[in-house]
Amino acid sequence: MYSPITAEDTVVVRGKHLYKRDGSIFTIRGVAFPTPPEDDVGVFYNSSAWLDILKQLRELDLQFNTVRLYRMDPLKVDYSEFIEGAAELGVYIIVPLTAASGGGVLDRTLPAPKCYKKSLFNYGANALYQYLKHPNVLGGVVGNEVMNDETSWLAAPCVRSYARNLKLFMDQLVQEKIVQRTLPLIYAAQDSSVLGGAEMDSDTIVKLTADYLTCGETGKGTIVADVAGDEAMTHGMQHFSENRFGMSPIDIFGINIESWCWSRQDYYYNPDGSLGAYFSLWKALQATSVPVIFSEMGCPHQLFDRDDPLHRNVEGTRDWAQVQYVLNEMRDTWSGFIAYTYDGGGNDFNMFTGGPWDGRNVLQPSQDFWNFKEQLDKLENVPPLLQQQDIALPRRCSAVQADFISCCGGLRLFNDDKMQTFGFSAIMPVDVEVNDSIQQTQDGSPSEITKSFYTEISSAGLVLVLFSVLYTIQKWYVSSKLSSLRERSKLRGAGNTNTKYMSIEET
Repeated sequence: MYSPITAEDTVVVRGKHLYKRDGSIFTIRGVAFPTPPEDDVGVFYNSSAWLDILKQLRELDLQFNTVRLYRMDPLKVDYSEFIEGAAELGVYIIVPLTAASGGGVLDRTLPAPKCYKKSLFNYGANALYQYLKHPNVLGGVVGNEVMNDETSWLAAPCVRSYARNLKLFMDQLVQEKIVQRTLPLIYAAQDSSVLGGAEMDSDTIVKLTADYLTCGETGKGTIVADVAGDEAMTHGMQHFSENRFGMSPIDIFGINIESWCWSRQDYYYNPDGSLGAYFSLWKALQATSVPVIFSEMGCPHQLFDRDDPLHRNVEGTRDWAQVQYVLNEMRDTWSGFIAYTYDGGGNDFNMFTGGPWDGRNVLQPSQDFWNFKEQLDKLENVPPLLQQQDIALPRRCSAVQADFISCCGGLRLFNDDKMQTFGFSAIMPVDVEVNDSIQQTQDGSPSEITKSFYTEISSAGLVLVLFSVLYTIQKWYVSSKLSSLRERSKLRGAGNTNTKYMSIEET
């Protein structure tokens, strides 16, 4: 059974776990949503067809509560109908805060600071402004497998800077009462990343990645741990910082894992006698200061029981036995998983047949899906995890930097003070300006959303204020712009669903 999700069901981060506002611990039991096709305009979107996927999973009696979406375009599309429909079905959503193309790309092929452009922040700010009003949007992914080889680690500061800027942007919106909460930010790491040569095992790299994205410097007037107590539960606040460089960039650490590839797999040991991948990761990340999830979980079909002809079938059907361990033995550190995938994994991870998904019609469940469902059904009588109050402090960034220097040829990745900062200045609130220099379509012309925004501003009779270099005039300017933003929020509440958050100027 499921219940519609309301504001009282908003999920927040507190210490090492996810909670609902009533204080109960929340565990993700998720499925990766199928990848929609693209048309001449961009990502194909049909709210009814997207909801049909969720309705199908409910009709199949799958005991799930979350889906992770990969391809969205919040600069062009209002997803409210789908998100609100998902809430009615009791489904939480994890959304992407980067894009595969256009201005929303965090380019892992470019070293910092080139990988973080103003257009990326504008994309994320627009996305947050749309998603934050929905209580069932559980979190936003600021990076997916960005740092997974020696070269791409040079882009790591862009992930930290982007996440930090989005956090400060959300904090400002809450303080100005434009939105009611902040959104947990997620990074999804690859379990088989490469760093520091062959002598570094994947668990060490994953832990170093988690430390890098969650560290902070204490004792400098900065609160780096999550807000605890009634304020966190009531307002959905994930973070607060007086010093933007001391802030822990992410709230949830995700791992995309393709292990558990034998039907004779054991949690503690693999069939070949080596340490089990899930148990090994659990040991490595026990001291992590934020909730940990498997942001993708599932062995490729072609590898499942590949070396065991007695058990292997042609389809490489997975048994999903790891579900029991993630939600039992690992639950003191893990906050759930996203099973990969309904459809969209190049047929090598799909749980449904008849794809690729056309964006309109549901697919048919395979035996792989039924095995997954069976494992979830076994969890019905598992007692809930008792409320935990263990808030682990993050590591100092200086200590993490020392690890990078020791392991990885002197790699220096903590240059936050040299990175671009968008949407705020060191002494002033968020600087918001009506400007279409960023919010454009890929061909350079203003988007329809930008055009409609100008129309609404004109109809409301608001007047743009010229920027002045004098501090007193700048202060008055920012204040007036935030007032104008609140007026836009009222317009949206009155039914103007095509309004978008305005472009953000670099400060």
